[in-house]
Amino acid sequence: MLGEVSRHLRAVTVSYDFNSVSVDCYFDGKVSDDDRESMSLVETELLAWFPQTHSVTLRMQRLDFPNLIPKDRLWVFHRKESI
Repeated sequence: MLGEVSRHLRAVTVSYDFNSVSVDCYFDGKVSDDDRESMSLVETELLAWFPQTHSVTLRMQRLDFPNLIPKDRLWVFHRKESI
């Protein structure tokens, strides 16, 4: 994720098991083409890092502040937010 975090990215969460990795990226506002490109690069890095036997899924979604980000996953990134 180095160099790929925009000001619109609120959080990134991950869940995994023995054969798969699932990454959710939450954005404040519309997900821009630049944000999609950045997260596509992150997905490519993940695909290169894990064995081919693993599936990697990266989802991007709009979840505007102050809506709560789901807490049932491992947090990889969370920007500082205040009400």
